[in-house]
Amino acid sequence: MRRPVTAKIYGPHFEDLARTWCLNHAAEETLGGVASSVLPTEIACKEHRGGHELDIVVAEDRAGGRIAAIGEAKATSDLMGVGQLRRLEHLRSLLPSARIAQLPKLLLFSRSGFSAELAVAAAARPDVELVALDRLYQGS
Repeated sequence: MRRPVTAKIYGPHFEDLARTWCLNHAAEETLGGVASSVLPTEIACKEHRGGHELDIVVAEDRAGGRIAAIGEAKATSDLMGVGQLRRLEHLRSLLPSARIAQLPKLLLFSRSGFSAELAVAAAARPDVELVALDRLYQGS
């Protein structure tokens, strides 16, 4: 029962928590702008012949609806790995250029933490933010 409960209850709740944090608590430096709206979406992808779900899209209305950041939120008991970062990089490449004045930040939210490989990769990049539970509840 753990997998269905995580997928149907914890996962959607954690995604909503991450969106609320982006809208109400995250610092401008974290998001690469000031969040006016934060919503999920689906992005069409010709390469994969379908759509990709995107948990978090941070839009900044004062900049004409510019997309400031995109993100993925995982409530699983597994550590989030570098594969999720690669996925977000792919999704960022699919964003409409009219909505991007500068490269949107990549936000990775995890209930259980991050792999060492992902932590090292993120530390070397100013466009990536890792947000674990402690940061959701205490930091911006």
